[in-house]
Amino acid sequence: MSGNGLGYNEQGGEAAPAELGQEAAPTAAPSASAAFGLFSSDTKKNEDLKQMLESNKDSAKLDAMRRIVGVIAKGKNASELFPAVVKNVASKNIEIKKLVYVYLMRYAEEQQDLALLSISTFQRALKDPNQLIRASALRVLSSIRVPIIVPIMMLAIKEASSDLSPYVRKNAAHAIQKLYSLDPEQKEMLIEVIEKLLKDKSTLVAGSVVMAFEEVCPDRIDLIHKNYRKLCNLLVDVEEWGQIVIIHMLTRYARTQFESPWKEILVVQRQVETSLLLKFSVLSKVLKLLVCLCPRLLGTPPEAVNLTDVNVSTPCFMETCLIRL
Repeated sequence: MSGNGLGYNEQGGEAAPAELGQEAAPTAAPSASAAFGLFSSDTKKNEDLKQMLESNKDSAKLDAMRRIVGVIAKGKNASELFPAVVKNVASKNIEIKKLVYVYLMRYAEEQQDLALLSISTFQRALKDPNQLIRASALRVLSSIRVPIIVPIMMLAIKEASSDLSPYVRKNAAHAIQKLYSLDPEQKEMLIEVIEKLLKDKSTLVAGSVVMAFEEVCPDRIDLIHKNYRKLCNLLVDVEEWGQIVIIHMLTRYARTQFESPWKEILVVQRQVETSLLLKFSVLSKVLKLLVCLCPRLLGTPPEAVNLTDVNVSTPCFMETCLIRL
């Protein structure tokens, strides 16, 4: 009976897997203890960081903030430390203050009640000599999604739109979209700020303000009239994501505001038909020459080849006049 691993108790009860039970118990225990150990370890680390943040030494606070930002960079949750971090938002040490704002920009929207307690500090930071602090304060302020601070946000955006730093003005354009989503009734006042920022000559601001324009008042195409050429000139130096937004807006503008070139297509066709230079034989030779001289796409990535095919073939199929020519 002992060979099958089953045994009976002295009272004649049911069989129990004695040997299996003895082997199964140790396998479950380590996982539970490991999980508890990991939890206790994280808790201890957080307590240590809180103590460092409450220290009187800036070196300890700076070390703690660097560790916390490192935790965030790894994708881990550090929201538990918000009360301890926000206490240092008024630190006189510029390095500590920068890291505190990096943290607040990440968690201000999640911890709105605690962030509201420091609203006066954020307002003072909007006038900080350091442009990074001014911009960060505006970003944190616009991340607090509470209707009660809408007037404060509106005033901050107006002031930031006139800031000497293009980086701060860029963040003002980003804040416009957040305020509009929070309170659409501020649209008219926000349009005034957008109109002002559209005149900005900085490539750093161009992409952000056009994005705000597309979000808040895409129908106000009159705001683009006097800025169209300037945006075209700035386009080449704007960062990539801004170029995408601006090109989309300029394309929409051109399609709605420019006269269609196809109105004169019949005149052009008649000229082509009577021109000896564009006989079929000549045209075929020209096309052959172009095909021979065009750079090959065989050495380029497949994505580039597919994109080129789409962009070349689409207009050819859409406009039959191109085929006739």
